[in-house]
Amino acid sequence: MGSNDVPSLVNPLHPSIVERLDPVFAEIYNRYQAPRLRADQVPYEVYNKDRGRYTFPTAKVSGESPDVASNKIYKVPVSNPPGEINIQVYVPTPDAIASGGLEREGLLPALANFHGGGFVIGGLDSDESLCRKLCQRVGCIIVNVDYRLAPEYPHPISTTDSWDALRWVFKNADNLKIDPTRVGVSGLSAGACIAAVLALLARDDPSLPRLAVQLLIVPVIDARFIPKEGSCDPAKTPYKSYIDFEFAPMLPLNRLIWFYNLWLGTDEGRAERANDFRASPIVADSHANLAPAIIRCAEIDPLVSEGTAYHEKLTAAGTPSKLKIYKGQGHPFGHWDGVNPTSKEFVNDCVNELKAAFAKK
Repeated sequence: MGSNDVPSLVNPLHPSIVERLDPVFAEIYNRYQAPRLRADQVPYEVYNKDRGRYTFPTAKVSGESPDVASNKIYKVPVSNPPGEINIQVYVPTPDAIASGGLEREGLLPALANFHGGGFVIGGLDSDESLCRKLCQRVGCIIVNVDYRLAPEYPHPISTTDSWDALRWVFKNADNLKIDPTRVGVSGLSAGACIAAVLALLARDDPSLPRLAVQLLIVPVIDARFIPKEGSCDPAKTPYKSYIDFEFAPMLPLNRLIWFYNLWLGTDEGRAERANDFRASPIVADSHANLAPAIIRCAEIDPLVSEGTAYHEKLTAAGTPSKLKIYKGQGHPFGHWDGVNPTSKEFVNDCVNELKAAFAKK
């Protein structure tokens, strides 16, 4: 390749993390992200006018998305504030149902999924490839939720929308051919925060069956210690990864700051909102009797300490939790399974864990 063919690197890997990254992850980053600006590097209004320009091309690195039997979109009312969101329901093919072996009396388990994007970006297409793979390989229904986003719909609307969506799943379980005793929640990053919150809310709602599982992928767990600007003070944060991975690829601290300022605001009410368990599920009064957790973290990610802390919080309270940290990986690695062997390992792990969780009920 001649020098004229090499794209200029707007976002080269930071020296503090180069040696710690898996070489495959680094190669993908250098090819697809280093030459372009991220959303957090421009004002929100600039990003909003041309979102594609600042969006990582996940489709270039995700594996092939299998066909499913159906993937219908439903319009679902939400209450706070009143409105409507889209929910996409993926149903596995008859062969996948037979292979999965999870059908009972004509009903299948279901996983309600909540995409990532810092509560600010993303949509139904964010996790489409993963949703299709889990649907077909587990042999379960996937309910993918398009909750409303900040800054137009700030905290706690993402969680109240998602709670309405989960209740809709249970209300419509018969029509969707879902076994209400085998419903789980999942999410990536911000979506994992939502999933963790829903596990807490569901535990405390006697009208709902017990959730079967909570799959928390590179989760946001504690919103209290991300500053409004600048760096974290090592003396004031309990999360070492905020310091060690301030310049992590894909999700550096500056990106978290951008997201949280739009999601939680920058006014005097910020601290109170961050202390709400719906933003920081780790501050909930109790973590006992929750759905078993599967927590999956990337090693080179400012959020890895949060994920580890939540695993410890759950196990101390008697809630089963399985933690795995994928060495040398950055925050969004789970979507890169078309070209990254560790990402393929992650997808296989999710398939196996979900099969086991749904088989228990």
